[in-house]
Amino acid sequence: MTTAPAFETAERRAGRGARPLLPRLRAVLLEHIRVTGRALRGVALVAAGFLAVLTLWVALRGVKGDVDVSLNAWPTQLPGLIGALLPVAVWARDERFGPAFLWTFPVDRRRHALIKVLAGWVWLMGGVALFVLWLLALTAATGSRVLPETLHIVPFQVAAAGPIDPAALSIVRWAPGPMVWAVPFTAATATYLLASAFALGTRYPLRWVIGTLVAYVLATVASTAASAELGVGWLDHAPARLLDLLFVSRHGLDALLTARLETLGTNATLTTGEQVMVWWDVPDLADWRLASLLWTGAGLLALWAAASRHRERRRR
Repeated sequence: MTTAPAFETAERRAGRGARPLLPRLRAVLLEHIRVTGRALRGVALVAAGFLAVLTLWVALRGVKGDVDVSLNAWPTQLPGLIGALLPVAVWARDERFGPAFLWTFPVDRRRHALIKVLAGWVWLMGGVALFVLWLLALTAATGSRVLPETLHIVPFQVAAAGPIDPAALSIVRWAPGPMVWAVPFTAATATYLLASAFALGTRYPLRWVIGTLVAYVLATVASTAASAELGVGWLDHAPARLLDLLFVSRHGLDALLTARLETLGTNATLTTGEQVMVWWDVPDLADWRLASLLWTGAGLLALWAAASRHRERRRR
């Protein structure tokens, strides 16, 4: 049965050419959080099992009294590593390019991709918070200190210096304050943004990874050969020095991930036979703040560029 145009109501005639109502961003975000949470259940179970095994190991070692649980003595790169790997699980079931089911929803593609990244970040922050609480609880249970209150400073790096004379050590009091607990969250955020941009912006990420490794090896061989042939010293192992600049420089990835706690200190043996943690510089949270700003900003720009590859392209 059809209705003649003359008998149609004004509301029906006005709504015939109108666009359908789009879902609110809040509703889209909540749905993505729910769906992403279901997709990450397997990852969460694996992480919970790992922490359970690690807790049991620490408990057994703690009974013997030969374990020291502190933030700088444990692999504090873990939140950043989780942030770098989580996008693999977030996008594992979705085709990022082509006519995939993900892009059939009535939401702009670029906005849809960014909302999905945001949903994964919400679960990531929850996981990092649980990790920090687990670390604090484990530290309190074993009676260890969370962070060193005093640092033993040496005027040289002790990679191959042998036993150190205690007279060469200077004691420095270090009080970073509660801001140090933001390090795991900013580290996970920055690496998650960069990895999400890589996953969202590349059609074949594995090829990029393999190609980058091959290019690094070839560049190392070529720079070493060119240095020997031309007599130019700065060309020797230039790619390795570039990696050092990215990872262990003052504002490199190490400053982002650990506030340089991992590279500025190491365990050393004194001439008395005592094992101590020694440092050749005092970690400065100002380096971490600037590194977090730089790496997070780079991640946001890269993510926007990657998401723009999926923006709507309307024909005229």
